[in-house]
Parts: sequence; C-alpha cells; structure tokens
Amino acid sequence: MRRIAFLRSIEIQQTKPFLTALEARLQREDTEAKLFYTDGECGPDDFPGESEKIAGDISADELAKKVIGWGAHGVISLSIADENALRDSVVRRRLETVGIPMVAHSLAATSLTANKWETKRLLGEHGFDIPPGVLVDSDVLAGRGLRIPAYVDSILIQTADMGYPVLSKPLWDCMGAGMVPLADEAELERHLAEPHSGNFILERCVSGEICSVEVVGARGQYVVHPVVWQGPAEIGPVFNFGRLRYVAPRRQADLAFAPVAEKLKKLARALDLHGAVGLDMIYEDGVYRILEINPRVTGTTTPCIASTGFNTYDCLLSILDGTWPDEADHGHGLQRVCLQFPVRELSPEFVRDVTRELDVVRTQSLNIDGVDHPNVIITCELDDRAELPAKLESLWQRHEFTDRSFLRQIAAAVGVADAEAAETAVATA
Repeated sequence: MRRIAFLRSIEIQQTKPFLTALEARLQREDTEAKLFYTDGECGPDDFPGESEKIAGDISADELAKKVIGWGAHGVISLSIADENALRDSVVRRRLETVGIPMVAHSLAATSLTANKWETKRLLGEHGFDIPPGVLVDSDVLAGRGLRIPAYVDSILIQTADMGYPVLSKPLWDCMGAGMVPLADEAELERHLAEPHSGNFILERCVSGEICSVEVVGARGQYVVHPVVWQGPAEIGPVFNFGRLRYVAPRRQADLAFAPVAEKLKKLARALDLHGAVGLDMIYEDGVYRILEINPRVTGTTTPCIASTGFNTYDCLLSILDGTWPDEADHGHGLQRVCLQFPVRELSPEFVRDVTRELDVVRTQSLNIDGVDHPNVIITCELDDRAELPAKLESLWQRHEFTDRSFLRQIAAAVGVADAEAAETAVATA
C-alpha cells in the first residue's frame, strides 16, 4: 500500500468537501493518507485518512523526520500562510535527499513569490500591470550601518511622484497583516519615524474591485481558474470572510482577463510551479493590476473548484503520482455560479432549509483569532441564476440569516438588475 502525507497549517475544514472527495480515488489506488496539521482540529469526517496534530512552530527538519518516520512514499503541501509554504519548500528539499517526492513549489520560486518586492519586480518583467511602489530599507531608515542623510527625503519624493494615498506593506507577511494606510505626506513622515523591524514597501493605493485567481499545475501545463470577485477595494486591508465572494459570468471583465490568463500560464512555466498559487488583483476599466502572489492554495480554492468542477486537490494528487499533465480537456472554465457570504448563525433550522432548497457546497463557522465567522458557500447552474435571488429572499423571510445588503449584492452578481424584484416575487407568491 502506498502512503501519502498531507501537510496543513490552518483548519482542514476549509478544504471540504473537495479534499474529502479524494477518498474514492485513494481507495481505488490502494493509498493510505495521513494529515500532519498544526491548527484547528481534525475529526474522522474531515480528512480521508488518519491525522496527527503537530506543534505550530515545528521546524522543517522536524517535519521532514515525521514524514519519513511514518513511511511516506509522497507528500502534498496544503499549508497556509506564506511562511508555512516556505517551510514546506524546505521540507521538499530535505525529502529529495531520501528520494521522497513532494508537491510543493521549489525553494527558489517560493522565496521569490513570498517576497512582495521581488514579486513586484517579477511581474513587471513579465509585462503585468502592477501598482507603483517604493522599497524602504529599515536599516538605512534607522541609521544602522551606513548613514544616508538624504534617505528619508528620497522616500518622500518618490512617494509624492507615485501619488497618495499609499499602503505600507511588510515584505514577508500576507492576508493583510501589517498593512498601514497612509493618506498624505504628514502621515508617511510619522510612519517613517517609527521603529521598523524589517523592510517594507510603500505601494500606491489603486481603486477598483478586489479579485483573485488560482493557477494550478506542473510540468508546463497549468489551469487558470475563473476570477473570484470580492468587492470594492478599500484603503487598507480587507477581511475577506466578512464580504460576498463570488464567481459568475462578467462578459467585459472575462474578455479583459483572457490575455492575462495566458500570461499567467507563461509565468507559471517560467517559475516551473509545482502545485497551486493564488494571485490577488485589483480590476478597473478593463485592467487587472496584480498585487501579490501567494505560493500555495488559498481561501478561494473552494469557490474555484465549485464553479468549475476542476478539483485542485485531485490535480495535486496527479502531480505527485506522475499522471499530470493528463489527456483530459481542462479548458471548460466556468460551469456554475458560486457564492460565499457571511451569515448570522448556522442554526439547525436554517442549515436544514438552505441545504434542502439550494445547492450548498459547505456551511461552516471559521474561527479566526478566536472569533467565529459563520459562512455559507452555494452554487447554481448558469441557466438558473436569475431564480437565485427569489430563493434567497424566501429563506431570508423565514430566517433573516444575513444582512439584507448581501441579498442585493448577490442579485447584482448573478445579473438580476432589479434586486427588489426578488422581494416582490416572494411577497406575491
């Protein structure tokens, strides 16, 4: 029997139901799976195999020894965030020395894409649109080492040339951590005068819509999932799970993204990516500006799979066993509308009704920094999306499960121009 280890550093429940769907394949291929995870809990219905919780600060060497000690024949990285993806890339190097293959990006690719300034340079070299930025060296800023008296003035001038407002972003963090919005030169001067423990970027804030995309594959063949939309950009970090996130047809935006998708495939080949990456973008007036690359699976992996039927986790398994790229046609793209949005609570009555009346991918309460965030992911056929607002309104009349503003956003997302039509349809039914 073959043994495959999976590495994970956030709640495994965020992969449901598409990771657990691999159970049939694992049984068919006589494969035993084990999850090594650092956060949350893993019950018998959360993973198709056994599991072991490990220390959150486990080193790459210690993790490699655990995998080897279990007798793994192969390993797949599902770790989030970037620092854990980097750890897993080191694990991959350690395992190479003993002949154990691992699905994770190379150390070179992960180091490059996890660093925001190096990512910005890479994207610029490959012809992508990016917001302008300035790299700030915290050692020079604090007078450590060589003194450069004009350094602060040079930063202020370059930032003024970019234009305000700007975001201060740490090089090595992600998911909005450490970002500071700066409205004008006075705020920037105060920010520069504060102590900084590491280098950071000053990046011009750009207006438009926040969106993301996942690219998955290896060995020269890559699938670019449809764009996941996440609402208007704001000055400062945005909490994604408090917003509507959706995948749905948008003709002009989809046409504008087509050439970007082809360039992303070329970039993936240049980096020789080995697994999945997620890219955060801002879209406005037909232009996608790429903000960063996350060298790993992301929070949008589930909506991507639900809207296309292309299972990222199944692809990772195929990459590991050498059957990727296969002969299948992966160019079908968007197959269903997918929506993820917050709810007030997951009461048994609401879960019963929404599961019975809609195509539910998952109902789940995410625990982030000790706070529970209930949310729902649903899909519907493309031809049925005009009926979805009325169905949600009917549920809302009985359960008031979310803020009504989300019903209006969903109606707009699926192309129902008059959001009040859903209320009228239910009221007159």
